Amino acid sequence: MNKDLNNIRSYSYLRKAGFILSIFWVAIASIALIPSIGIAQLNTERCTDCHVFHAWQDKAERDSKKLYASILERTCEGCHASYDSETLIKSGLNIIPIVKSVKEPEVPLAGGNFYYISGQTHLEKAGYCTSCHRDVRHHATKAGYRFLGEDIEGIGDPQYEYGDGHNTYKSGDQYCIACHANFCGPENQRSSAGWIRHPTNAQLPIYGEYAGYEAYRKDVPVCYPDLKKPERSTARVMCMSCHRPHGTPYHFLLRWEYNTVIAGGGNNSTGCFACHTTKDTGK
Repeated sequence: MNKDLNNIRSYSYLRKAGFILSIFWVAIASIALIPSIGIAQLNTERCTDCHVFHAWQDKAERDSKKLYASILERTCEGCHASYDSETLIKSGLNIIPIVKSVKEPEVPLAGGNFYYISGQTHLEKAGYCTSCHRDVRHHATKAGYRFLGEDIEGIGDPQYEYGDGHNTYKSGDQYCIACHANFCGPENQRSSAGWIRHPTNAQLPIYGEYAGYEAYRKDVPVCYPDLKKPERSTARVMCMSCHRPHGTPYHFLLRWEYNTVIAGGGNNSTGCFACHTTKDTGK
């Protein structure tokens, strides 16, 4: 009797072990079939989608609740990259911006798209998403404008400029300076012989050729010192007036093809001529 009972117990244990093992292999297979870069999906129920599972094993990060940069980089692409050309995806209640497309993006968003990057080493400082988006908090508040940090202010368009809406910027030039310091400041922008580089964080005058910049243009945006009063008289030129940080089809991350902007070449309101409204015709 005891022998039969032991056999039944052993068989029961084997069945349980087999069931658990089958669940394990199904889970492994499911993970293997999920692409690391694909149609963006947001799964906020799984902490491990963003956080390192075995962070406790790293003595240096044992007490940290932050994300690992290396893991976060792959995690960012899991939601914000796509094999297609789409740049805005809705997943449940979330609107997800796509900033890295395998195919040429149909509608590049405000920051551009990494589809256009050359793949060469960054000349200033190599970095990851977290080099700029340094305060990522997808389930917390007060992370600053676009997770750039609480000291960076702005009002973001809910559709990331996919449609007719636009962001409202408060100068972030000081943020760009962290890597591109030699592009900013009077000593790096002007010499006794004339201009070296275009000035940044400079007020856009309301007179002369600049008076032609009347209505806000999201293809050539300006920033304002007071986000509650974005008035033309206080508008300032910033780095993003001419550049997009994630990438564009043009050299130097410019918003337009610079070689086609020819002073005196005829009536034109694109690119540089959005602000320099009289230089297109030379009048």
